[in-house]
Amino acid sequence: MVKPVLLIRSENNGVDSSALEKLGIPSHVDPYMEITAASDHSEGLKLMELLRTSKQRLWVVATSRNSIRYWADLVGEAQFRAELKSHAHLKFAAIGGATAQVLRDYGASEIFLPSDSRAEILGQELATHDRQSHALIPGGNLALPNLAAILRSSGWSVHTAEVYRTSRVRREPTSADLLRDGAFSAVLLRSPSAVDALTHFVPHPPAPLVCAGATTAAAVQAHGLQVDAISAQPTPEVVADTIHSLIFH
Repeated sequence: MVKPVLLIRSENNGVDSSALEKLGIPSHVDPYMEITAASDHSEGLKLMELLRTSKQRLWVVATSRNSIRYWADLVGEAQFRAELKSHAHLKFAAIGGATAQVLRDYGASEIFLPSDSRAEILGQELATHDRQSHALIPGGNLALPNLAAILRSSGWSVHTAEVYRTSRVRREPTSADLLRDGAFSAVLLRSPSAVDALTHFVPHPPAPLVCAGATTAAAVQAHGLQVDAISAQPTPEVVADTIHSLIFH
């Protein structure tokens, strides 16, 4: 019998669980992180004011689903939709397909997507696509600075805002003891923050570690741990295939 795969991100674990189930692999969901709105709303509201008042060509650059959802929550869904619709020169970019779908849910149509779902690739390709433009980038407290830095170095005007916070859960997850006892066939890690949360509770997890991308893999290695598999793409289907290949190789 196949041991379950441990899924630890704060939300949206269901898509990974479903993809694994289709391949006959069980999963166990137990978030090691939680996401909350930023306590200080001023940055997000300032970003919204720039969107509302600017007459220049603007790019809303989405680096995660939560960056758009929590930004929209500051003014309400209806008002956010209206703001996006009313700007005559507004363009959109997203780090990946799932994030692009959130933008579409709020009324965005044409969305620039990079060839690879990494912030530095998005920055490089967006800077080549449109030179010396203006970007609004809502994000979280753990957002890496490389996207904004790449755009600024290419002559862009960039405004960022913290609209949500990611932190590890306060109490040790119940699955931590199960993990120490070898109850899982693998642990899926989708972000550097997931790596930090996992290793806080279980510094040396005995299960194979599967990463949804190179950035997360680098975080695992920075903790002195072995990366057992890296998914070529972060989509649930490709990640599930990667895990299947690892387990049944």
